[in-house]
Amino acid sequence: MSSIAINGRFTARRMTGQERFACEMITELDKICKKGELELVVPKNAKNIPKLANIPIIKYGKAKGSLWEQTFFAWYTIKNKRCSLNLCSIMPLIRPGMICIHDLSYKVNPQYFKTPYAKISQWWHKIQYHFAWRFSPLIFTVSKYSKQQMIDIYHVSPDKIIVIGNGWEHFERIKEDEMLEKRNPELFTKPYFFSLGSLAPNKNIQWILKVAQHHPQYNFFIAGKADLKAYGEDYKEYDYPNVKFLGYISDGEIKYLMRHCKAFIFPSFFEGFGIPPLEAMSVGAKVVLAKSSCLPEIFGNSGYYIDPNDTNVDLDEILSKQVSSTDKVLDKYKFSRFARMIYESLKSFSS
Repeated sequence: MSSIAINGRFTARRMTGQERFACEMITELDKICKKGELELVVPKNAKNIPKLANIPIIKYGKAKGSLWEQTFFAWYTIKNKRCSLNLCSIMPLIRPGMICIHDLSYKVNPQYFKTPYAKISQWWHKIQYHFAWRFSPLIFTVSKYSKQQMIDIYHVSPDKIIVIGNGWEHFERIKEDEMLEKRNPELFTKPYFFSLGSLAPNKNIQWILKVAQHHPQYNFFIAGKADLKAYGEDYKEYDYPNVKFLGYISDGEIKYLMRHCKAFIFPSFFEGFGIPPLEAMSVGAKVVLAKSSCLPEIFGNSGYYIDPNDTNVDLDEILSKQVSSTDKVLDKYKFSRFARMIYESLKSFSS
């Protein structure tokens, strides 16, 4: 296999879903590739660089953000005659390479992108889609649901799209913060439900707020960005006394809250995959999921499903239902398995 340059822009970004995917995939690829087959090219301001043995790390260029991707990384691939592997939905337009497009939300959910920044991001991603369909030799995505949308909406050849997925093995390396309850005893005065994610419209945090009003006997913790203004002027904290916005918390705290929650809630209208419910399942948590987009495909009969538009529910009744073991889901969705699929695809492409 000729050497392939991996787009390392994700190493200079906050660790969220796609960045986690890229980091773990490269870590697993490093275990199975031969020296000289792959290289990770990162900005000089990169901070979250994985430890690698077989994949050399090349710091190249001082630009930040998308500018680095479209200039320095693009020039590196041109100068060194490399094909690129881009794992976070964006690639250099002047030299397109292989790409993982996680979902088509920017196309199918225009109602979520209302601010000027969001509209620019939507426009940018839709351009990336068109370049991928036309110029990328391989397209990866993380669910059959997303692949079918690519086929139905853009008429992309099914043979060009390879479905992989996410995993949860990274959660095994995280040390649970067992002191959280001692530091914050006020959080644990009654049983709680836990949720993790951004305040983006597709995450449907409003569902949790409404359901919390019907369940005063429980607390509802929401971790992630805690800008309450995102809910508009009508949001008043005293209307939701049992809802606690925790802000950004450590992975150790997340793991503790997942393990000890009454259930993990993931009521999204739309997802490309959904790593947090997989993490929660890995520590034995029950998972309440929206019956929407790719979530039934990923989690099968192992989750407790809700209608994301219906808040008139009884959580105790939902959780009293029988569901399947999570073993099948956890066995299928592993970064190591999907890294092997990527590696075999790269070898077939460059052979």
